[in-house]
Amino acid sequence: MRKRFHILASLLIIMLSSCGGGGNSSTNDINQDPQILNIYTSPFPSEIYSYDPVQLNISSNYPNCVFNVTSPYIYWIEKSNNEINFNAPITFLDNETFPITISSIMSDLCPSGQKIIDISVQKTNTKFSLMPDNIEELNTEFYSINDLGFGGIEITETFSATICYPTPEDCISYVDQVFGQDAHNMTTGDFNGDGFDDLVVAWAIFPHTIDEDQKIPAPIHIYLNDGSGHMYEDMSIYANGDYPTHPFAYRVVVEDFNSDGVDDIFAGSMGESVRYEDYSQNYIKPYPHLLLLSNSQGSFEDKSSNIEDQNNEEGENCGFAHDASTGDFDGDGDFDIYACNVLLVNNGFGEFSTHEYINFEWFQLHMSPMSSLVEDLNNDSFADLMFWNFDNRHSLDFQPEEGTILLSNGTPNISLWTKIDLPKGPFEVNRNKYNHAAAGDVNGDGYKDIVVAITRDDPYYEGAYIQILINDQSGILIDETSSRFIDQVRLEKHHGEGNIYLKDLDNDGDLDIFHSTRDFENDTSGAHIAINDGQGNFISNESILPKKPIFNNFWGTSTSLMKGAPINLDNKGCLDLISTSDSWSSENVSKNYLFSILNTDCSF
Repeated sequence: MRKRFHILASLLIIMLSSCGGGGNSSTNDINQDPQILNIYTSPFPSEIYSYDPVQLNISSNYPNCVFNVTSPYIYWIEKSNNEINFNAPITFLDNETFPITISSIMSDLCPSGQKIIDISVQKTNTKFSLMPDNIEELNTEFYSINDLGFGGIEITETFSATICYPTPEDCISYVDQVFGQDAHNMTTGDFNGDGFDDLVVAWAIFPHTIDEDQKIPAPIHIYLNDGSGHMYEDMSIYANGDYPTHPFAYRVVVEDFNSDGVDDIFAGSMGESVRYEDYSQNYIKPYPHLLLLSNSQGSFEDKSSNIEDQNNEEGENCGFAHDASTGDFDGDGDFDIYACNVLLVNNGFGEFSTHEYINFEWFQLHMSPMSSLVEDLNNDSFADLMFWNFDNRHSLDFQPEEGTILLSNGTPNISLWTKIDLPKGPFEVNRNKYNHAAAGDVNGDGYKDIVVAITRDDPYYEGAYIQILINDQSGILIDETSSRFIDQVRLEKHHGEGNIYLKDLDNDGDLDIFHSTRDFENDTSGAHIAINDGQGNFISNESILPKKPIFNNFWGTSTSLMKGAPINLDNKGCLDLISTSDSWSSENVSKNYLFSILNTDCSF
């Protein structure tokens, strides 16, 4: 992938009079009319790519003139005297030309004048060369899609089976059907230590309940940020020269686990799910979690073996990590991992042992959680444990709670921590799917609050509800959704499975919500932004995002964006986004492409 550097252009004198006539090429022409303003600009390089940083120098025969540059096609204009820096127009064509207007600021020392120049831009060279059918829908006043196909996945493998999912009554038979896929989990970190947000994507291959002998592994891709708004995959980031794979790395968390100053990657394993057509067998075979640690050569090694495994190295006996979370529960300064209701204790070097209390015996009592967090709720320097239960519990008689907080007592001895029920979701008991949770101080009182993404279990994953749990400053969470997030626009009709992020999306100093879901049927965006008013109250902003790119053989019905993840691509304006075309297919291949969504105006 070609690295882009700041464009420095040499000065070329081009003149245009204020009345529209051409100017003389020489500034020393004694016949030059001193009343006519001649504007000179430096030339653009022969190759400028979409959204590249550009520098333009302006001068004139009036040395005290100051100029403005305007164009609806260029972004983030910065001016130092008459040196103008901006980001180039965005194009999906092989080459496209855009006008830029240069205007003088009239004063006693500078007459009025104007010059129009053209900038020629090429589309970014991405891994997949794509031309969407709906270019006119790919930008709004605030965001613009760019780098379509910088990464992605194309699958040609097929299966033949009758798949019954999610219930025994939901059966479809397939013969030589191409597998589908989903950018199931996307999160950010700095994976090469350059200070820029990078991206890791854990793909899921569907159907995931198919017989073991037909399963194919899913890749985990790392994409690096060049700091100018573009992402690329550098295969040298993988120690063995190729990306890792996993049967189903469902939930990804990022922290510096080995204390070397570079972010590492953990993905909780959902094991290998098998479900027979007649439900005569319905089981999950354990499979090891995935742990990628950075090394001294600047690449990532698969160090999954660093996680203690008490199941003959076949993966934790819990087998089904729908969740994964990380934090410092014991206050020793490193990051521990909580997945599948088993706590993995870090020795500070990215080597993990099973906790003496939160272990397989604990798992047998509480089973696998659907979501979890390790966060310090009561500000005692020990991260507390939270987990939300699945909706298919068969133990309601002795375990009626929907979720649990293990609140620390100022020591790392979890067996003495206080057990507190989490507030239940909006639906009936044992009918809430707690898909994902995120922690952050949303109301500015210095204590971490929790935001939970919840859907129904029937109809399956329908509805997208965002629950706001406010910390009472003692570690107890109070459900204040009814007053803090009133307009739940996607509650009744939307496929709600996905991820939730708490980030400052509008650059005003507080935490906003980005809820990432996918829906083929409804024209409500799965890349959903809710803005914080600064006091912890949220309002959905559905109009600021563009449509997703559509291709000739796209088989979905919705044109709205699917899931995504917030990311800082260029250190300009508000946070940017990464999204996905979601699965679309032809007869012989299924495809899913990643693209960036650049913030181009931060005034929303």
